[in-house]
Amino acid sequence: MKDLLAWFALKRFPFDKNINTRHVMDTKPLKEAIARLDYIKRRGGILLLTGDPGVGKTLTLRRYVKNLNDNLFKTCYTPLSTLSRSDLLYHLNRLLGLPARLSKSAIYSQIQQALLESKEQMGKTVLLILDEAHLLQTGPLEELRLLTNFKMDSYDPFILVLAGQSDLRRIMEFAVMEPLNQRIAMRYHMPGLALDECKKYISHHLKLAGAAEPILDQSAIEAVHEISFGIPRKIGTITEQALTYAMFDHKRNVTADMVLKVKKLEG
Repeated sequence: MKDLLAWFALKRFPFDKNINTRHVMDTKPLKEAIARLDYIKRRGGILLLTGDPGVGKTLTLRRYVKNLNDNLFKTCYTPLSTLSRSDLLYHLNRLLGLPARLSKSAIYSQIQQALLESKEQMGKTVLLILDEAHLLQTGPLEELRLLTNFKMDSYDPFILVLAGQSDLRRIMEFAVMEPLNQRIAMRYHMPGLALDECKKYISHHLKLAGAAEPILDQSAIEAVHEISFGIPRKIGTITEQALTYAMFDHKRNVTADMVLKVKKLEG
């Protein structure tokens, strides 16, 4: 049985999703997202981070959180965004490590008090990240808005990042979401990679995997970019499939024709 790593003399699979965040390529969308996270870190309040599936939102957040000072920030991350408004509060209460309370009002007050005390008494800002936020219904989103109401809306003692797919932007345009939409201090929609960055991205990952020389020619890279729309996860999937195709075709290099045949086989 043929082995992809041995065939191309690679040390590991080039687009492994468990890549160390230190090795993530500094693409323009990633740098733009980090800049906005830096802004909200200084300002406090709500950041809306959106993008198509596979564009790199969660990876960007992982990278950012890893570099935060643990003495100044406490990060609470959750991808559980299908909860009811009451369940969401109970979940946030557990994330913050707070004691259980029976009533919703008691939990609400306890969470707000904990966020204030963390900032004002311990000097540690809570960074709350809700991933997959496009799955949240309007009720839980409204609950989050109420949770951000401090000192008659004049104070932001914690940071809330709502990260989700492109639909989240559309949800925020609903009339019922206008109060929350007005509270968003910063928003960024992560695009796919441009062609030149797609080329660098593929080269970067192949080199990390141990490739000594280019495996894809320019036309192959252009085909990958066109089919993937520049979305990093799709770039990785298509490239690895093309590498596999080349291996079974007894080739050491990937051409555009191979990439297109892979796409045709998918269709």
